[in-house]
Amino acid sequence: MSITRQKILLFSTIRTSFIEDDRRLLERIGDVKWIRSRGILAIGRLKLAMGFRKVGIAWFASSYSAVMVFFARLFRKKSVIIIGGADVISDPGLGYGLMLSAWKRPFVRYAIRNATNVLPTSHYLKEAAQQLCESANLEVCPPGLDHQFWKPDENRENAVLTVAHCDTTQRISIKGIDLVLEVAEQMREFSFRIVGVTPSILSELNASVPGNVQIVAPLERDQLLPEYQQASVYLQLSRIESCGIATAEAMLCGCIPVVSDTGGLPETVGSTGSIVPSEDVRAAVTAVQTVLQGDSNLSGETCRQWAASRFSIQQREERFRELLLG
Repeated sequence: MSITRQKILLFSTIRTSFIEDDRRLLERIGDVKWIRSRGILAIGRLKLAMGFRKVGIAWFASSYSAVMVFFARLFRKKSVIIIGGADVISDPGLGYGLMLSAWKRPFVRYAIRNATNVLPTSHYLKEAAQQLCESANLEVCPPGLDHQFWKPDENRENAVLTVAHCDTTQRISIKGIDLVLEVAEQMREFSFRIVGVTPSILSELNASVPGNVQIVAPLERDQLLPEYQQASVYLQLSRIESCGIATAEAMLCGCIPVVSDTGGLPETVGSTGSIVPSEDVRAAVTAVQTVLQGDSNLSGETCRQWAASRFSIQQREERFRELLLG
């Protein structure tokens, strides 16, 4: 006798590694249709899909997820929104966040208030969502990371790594790449690698790149793994950061994190890394030096254990099963 698998819609406007991770996870639970779309076409596809799917899951609260929630309610289906960052937090100075758009705000609020379940990826995002609109359906559910893939290696160097997808000048500021370059300038005896930055963007900014810094274009998952494995320190000096998935991946690979006291980064590293005041280059230099010179009581293994427990695929899958099959 065959068992009917749950029909699941997964919606996003973009394709990222963490959304692909969720797609693979959901495929262990049911029959997944992943729609990646924008514009009027997306609205039509969402209406059609929710007519035939049992539950709709959208990455990010947005006008599109509001449409999905509307059709889910119309057809009496379940809907789940995963809050990821720019949907509920904003910074006018950096031009960051959906809430800067007056016409998008009511859609985001509608989606959060009316979805069956809303899953922020960090407590920081849960608080931001609650400030945006009172809702009783908010529950923190950290991303699930594959600790069997993201693992340490013996060939570790006394080097510093930063990973941040930056293809615009705005992203350079958001991810604090200028701050990382300042830290490297004061630590020329150590090597730094910044992965994910489009080199031409730095040229547009006339940014000075110290000789001890290597700029690497965005890498695929398999190419990124050895970057984490080779570095000793992972440096994330973002001005805005909702959770810090790259930081968690680095920790799983045994890197000791030094992060800014921004957004969800402190809860990502817990007590296993160094947390420095935002935009305080001197404090960041001191923290990185302490680790590289062996004067820190922090350990890569402790970082890995913490990240593996906090960003567990098994725990995320169990929660999804409860939500979707319960």
